[in-house]
Amino acid sequence: MNQKRTVCFQEIDSKAYHDEIFVDLTIYDVPVSLLEEFAEKVVRSDYPSGVNEAIKDLLRKAIQEHQKDANIVGFRGSVGDVYER
Repeated sequence: MNQKRTVCFQEIDSKAYHDEIFVDLTIYDVPVSLLEEFAEKVVRSDYPSGVNEAIKDLLRKAIQEHQKDANIVGFRGSVGDVYER
């Protein structure tokens, strides 16, 4: 399979994470139009370092949302009467 790298997806600057183990990630079956729109609307304006940083940020946000949702579901309390003096 021939892969074409879009200019806006090139990494400009990569950070060093000395305490992390890194993996290469390949995503299949993503429409070109979706990648182009993501690059134009999200990566280009918010992530000058490239798509890698944008995807890592999306992963972090998804984890935070999941944790927040888990905290809401796990919350149990009681409702009492409130009186105004």
